[in-house]
Amino acid sequence: ESAYFRVRLELRGATETPTRSYFATVITHALAKTHGVVGGAVPLDHLSFEPEDDDASKGEFDSSMKTSARRVVGVVRCHASDARKLRTALAMLTTTHDGTECVVRTLGEATSLVALAGECAARNLTLRLRG
Repeated sequence: ESAYFRVRLELRGATETPTRSYFATVITHALAKTHGVVGGAVPLDHLSFEPEDDDASKGEFDSSMKTSARRVVGVVRCHASDARKLRTALAMLTTTHDGTECVVRTLGEATSLVALAGECAARNLTLRLRG
């Protein structure tokens, strides 16, 4: 059984949008940093990756700081037994493997892609109705 995560990575001070391989490396780094060698060996599939528009969200960093931030969103699959490790590692990450300050948010988590799409769509609708 699998677990699917929709994840937003926001990099502070980045001048270029991260690549798909950079995104994958950051997630593996998060697992290794939090759970050691065992965490770094968790098998992951990176199913989608897309840069997020600058106005798609305000981001997590303080907007008064005049520092650029780049955001990407991706869908990651892992075995259901590794879901807690991945969730924990993503929540605790504050710097990437190359020292760039970052924020990682789990936008959705589900046991199927259909359920993940539904959860994310419902969350977006709720945010639009509030705003």
